[in-house]
Amino acid sequence: MAHATAANEGGRTMEPAEFQKLFAKVHAELARVVIGQERAVEHLLVAVFGGGHVLLTGMPGLGRTLLVKTLGEALGLEYRRIQFTPDLLPTDIVGAEVLERNREGERRFHFFKGPVFANLVLADEINRSPARTQSALLELMQERQITTGGQTYRLPKPFVLVATQNTVESEGVWPLGEAQADRFMLCIEQFYPDEDAEGRMLDVTTGTRRIQTQKVADPEAVVAMQNLAREVPVVPSVKQFALAIVRATRPGAEGGGDGSADIRLGASPRAAQAILMGAKVLALARGRTHVSKSDVIEIAPSVLTHRLIVDFRAQAQGRDARFIVERILQHARRRALPEVSAWTRELIKGIEA
Repeated sequence: MAHATAANEGGRTMEPAEFQKLFAKVHAELARVVIGQERAVEHLLVAVFGGGHVLLTGMPGLGRTLLVKTLGEALGLEYRRIQFTPDLLPTDIVGAEVLERNREGERRFHFFKGPVFANLVLADEINRSPARTQSALLELMQERQITTGGQTYRLPKPFVLVATQNTVESEGVWPLGEAQADRFMLCIEQFYPDEDAEGRMLDVTTGTRRIQTQKVADPEAVVAMQNLAREVPVVPSVKQFALAIVRATRPGAEGGGDGSADIRLGASPRAAQAILMGAKVLALARGRTHVSKSDVIEIAPSVLTHRLIVDFRAQAQGRDARFIVERILQHARRRALPEVSAWTRELIKGIEA
């Protein structure tokens, strides 16, 4: 990093040490409120500071809405929640033009902004709405803008869309299209908390004491952290390692072991971009100003799993996208780290970390 700082349009600068400290403070604040979801919290912050969008999945009742709301409060972001339903229209999301009469009696169209004009938007149960409504999110997710009536309206900075997906029920839901899913930087699956964490959760949620979220950052700091993350250098070997993993997910590709044979549709170039951006944020969060292969391996499953379409024969034999991605990563590890002594392997891991 040439100067080890980043500045946003308003002149806010960010040092790597400040990034690490602020990342840890936000993580601790979210973990204090949302108990037992430390991995989901960390990867959610990776996506936010990497400038990407997030798809949250998992069993009901694990606190997805609470997690996103707490994130907005901790970062000082303007937060909106949209409940996706079968009758939700695109205009209910992005806004609509309404014909109005002014004081002079002239009639003009006036655009009323929808709930997506915020820093942090929760699309709750996104797959409960049909493709027509889901497609209203395509432009705003990619270009951070809305085009209607020949006019373009920019979304505020930062802008992050977090969507939850109903993965349990099969009736009354519409699957996400490939183009829609590909625009999510990460897919974070939440799991049941362990016994100790669930016990602490009961103490907090069934008592009279309420945990209040403390604001520890602001939108300007978030933008500065996003800018700094982009400046983290990646050496050619690590970049090639990430690229090889993504290319190994494509049917018939070399370097995926036997995993690519189970895939009908592999990851797009957006996946490689997401892996590197996520790895850059992880590196800064761990106090480094360079990306290692361990960062790539850690973030790759959350980047790749929702982008793959598994062959129906593999599904019938119980091999899902998560299983296939893990097999591809194992093959990538073996290719990147040849068979050497255990002592040498541990030494290399220590140097990379």
